[in-house]
Amino acid sequence: MTLLEVQHLTKNFGGLTANDDISFHMEKGELVGLIGPNGAGKTTLFNCISGLHAVTSGRIVFDGEDITPLKAHEVARRGLARTFQVYVAAGDLTVEENVMVGCFMKTASRSRARAHADQILRELNIRDLSDYMVSELPVAAQKRVTMATAIGSDPKLLLLDEVAAGLNPNEVEAIMASIRHVHDEMGITVMLIEHVMELVMKVTHRVIVLDYGRKIAEGDPESISTNPQVIKAYLGERYVKEQRSSAG
Repeated sequence: MTLLEVQHLTKNFGGLTANDDISFHMEKGELVGLIGPNGAGKTTLFNCISGLHAVTSGRIVFDGEDITPLKAHEVARRGLARTFQVYVAAGDLTVEENVMVGCFMKTASRSRARAHADQILRELNIRDLSDYMVSELPVAAQKRVTMATAIGSDPKLLLLDEVAAGLNPNEVEAIMASIRHVHDEMGITVMLIEHVMELVMKVTHRVIVLDYGRKIAEGDPESISTNPQVIKAYLGERYVKEQRSSAG
């Protein structure tokens, strides 16, 4: 079943074309990576899909509905949630209260929101952080809290924007485990922007590559890692040599 379909999406900012005639689809249950160099238009694409930016042209269909003209809060209510590269906690709230903010998307009951937040924190194995202020936490923990807050709205599709950025190898492994749990155990379809190629290659089913605002490749992780156009535009020969060395 097709959950998301992006049709010939273009986004201009004045004379700058950030997304140029991008088309792809996602099936329910997929875990898709979106990669490319800085400035390739990845976050802009997320912003268009999630309703933060109005598209210049093209069409976005989510769960059978044309959501192109909808605002961000309207898109979120239909089951599409996203995280941001920089997480800003909601005022002077605890971790649990921040996750409850996401839960209020689906309920007005404080007790239900708290119970749902508690469940999500347990699912992501961060229940012990409930009473901490998010600003007090290390970056790795903040990344998991932002995932938990987005999941609070019970999304059908979760867009993750660089949740592994700035993490050490052990923390990357932990965030990979969280992403797998969200997808495999919680049943949420996931699309992620990421520069940590180890994560992309290990957890995704399919990878879409952008360069200068255009889609230049799409395929399974193995084929993308050996695609000459992707190597030239983004991965680089060094990455290829390191992969060959580790495989040998």
